[in-house]
Amino acid sequence: MKPGGKDGRLYKIKDGTAISGGEGVTLPDGHKFGFYRIKSVGVNTALPQPDPTKEGARALRAGDVIHLWPGQALAEGDSVIPLGLTLIGFVSDVSNSRNGNKTDITTQENLESGVRAYTVSPFTDGSGTINGMVETDSEAQKELLNQFTLIADDDGEHITVYPAKQKKQDYMMSRRETETVGETAMWEHFPVTVDSISMDKPLDGAQNFNFNYSLDGGSNPGVIYYKVRDAITVDAAEQDSGTTEQETNSGSSTGQAEPPESPADPEGDPDSPDNNDNGGE
Repeated sequence: MKPGGKDGRLYKIKDGTAISGGEGVTLPDGHKFGFYRIKSVGVNTALPQPDPTKEGARALRAGDVIHLWPGQALAEGDSVIPLGLTLIGFVSDVSNSRNGNKTDITTQENLESGVRAYTVSPFTDGSGTINGMVETDSEAQKELLNQFTLIADDDGEHITVYPAKQKKQDYMMSRRETETVGETAMWEHFPVTVDSISMDKPLDGAQNFNFNYSLDGGSNPGVIYYKVRDAITVDAAEQDSGTTEQETNSGSSTGQAEPPESPADPEGDPDSPDNNDNGGE
């Protein structure tokens, strides 16, 4: 499958309530997208293990963002956080580039070959630009603007003022969304820091809203592949309309509920506009 641009979309992540493992605890049905952030891994974990025939792989650990199916068992010590995804309606295009780093270690021993020698750095850089349009009803856009300017929000009854505050943004970008059994879905966990924002006001045409970002390696970015093995069952109220909030904070009736936690945003502000994100974007 070679996906086109229409096959991918950008979503805002919101952490739900952690589900702790124990005897008989399994993940519930109804979590639309099926993505979880691992909070802890038990000594005798029931979480899936890596294929022993694959070289260079490691086991799951705290902070990893993965896809899990309903019915997945959680042992004592296992804990996962369901990730609710909200489609960001104002976005049109997302550019995303990765650059490796190398160090020149050329010496006179390389004179005969005439080619410089390099050693590869263990670090890479990721950056890009997210393009869209000014959208007055987008809570995600308000949160982005709030990183660079004060926001005063009048809802007709209250006027709430949010002082400017920088914070990380946690996104999930789909490259290929599919619910067809046997097909492979491709998603990218996309935590970023916002470097700059530009807003245009042309005489004719849409008002553009663009922001440049850097990928945050400390929040476990990565690409997630999974083969669809089960038909996805979701309540009618959670069906994706393409522009409205698609957020599922799933819990388990058999699990032990814990307070929400967001390792990707340890400096999260409870007064942020994002925590009132109950409307369409």
